[in-house]
Amino acid sequence: MNRQRFTRRSVVAAIAVAVGLLAVMTGCAPVAQAERQATPSQTVAPERVEPKPVNTDSLALLSLQNTSPVTISMPALDIEMPIEPHGLDVEGQMSLPESPFSGAWYQYGSAPDSIQGSTVIAAHVDSRVYGVGPFARLREAQAGMAITVTDQAGVVHTYSVVAVERTLKAEVDLSKVFTAVGDPHLVLITCGGEFVQEDRSYTDNYIVTAEKVS
Repeated sequence: MNRQRFTRRSVVAAIAVAVGLLAVMTGCAPVAQAERQATPSQTVAPERVEPKPVNTDSLALLSLQNTSPVTISMPALDIEMPIEPHGLDVEGQMSLPESPFSGAWYQYGSAPDSIQGSTVIAAHVDSRVYGVGPFARLREAQAGMAITVTDQAGVVHTYSVVAVERTLKAEVDLSKVFTAVGDPHLVLITCGGEFVQEDRSYTDNYIVTAEKVS
């Protein structure tokens, strides 16, 4: 699949800096756009930047617990999919499963059992080969919807949606999305907006934030 970088410099949170990784991802098209054009999804990342000082206290807390998520479920939107741990590819961008029916967890950030910070999960939502995937329905998410994430140890973590945002990719606050501080929460990412044919990419991101309930 073709890939595109953000057009302005962006800084990933300290969780990425700690392991020398300074790139993130966004997902793909919303349902309506994907159905009209059946266009393959894109993975994008910000430009590389110089590392900033790491908050070692926050990283120490983060490292206490870091069990990989293996499945995510959002019954209200009929989302049920496996999750794989992912890092960066050779181009410095976050890798994703080829199929939009599998999601990627940013393994250098917080996990569902971490004491604080955001557990970030993203996925392609369409593909010429596989069609439209479950994350295409994130645009329909509403506050109060329940999400469960099961980790590798078999523990089920429950979340409740608190915010659904549609933002231009160039304006996404990555330090807010990828954070190692604050109460533990879940962030789901995919793409939306208009498809730009010459760039093979969508203009916006849908970002769903959910607070941890248990």
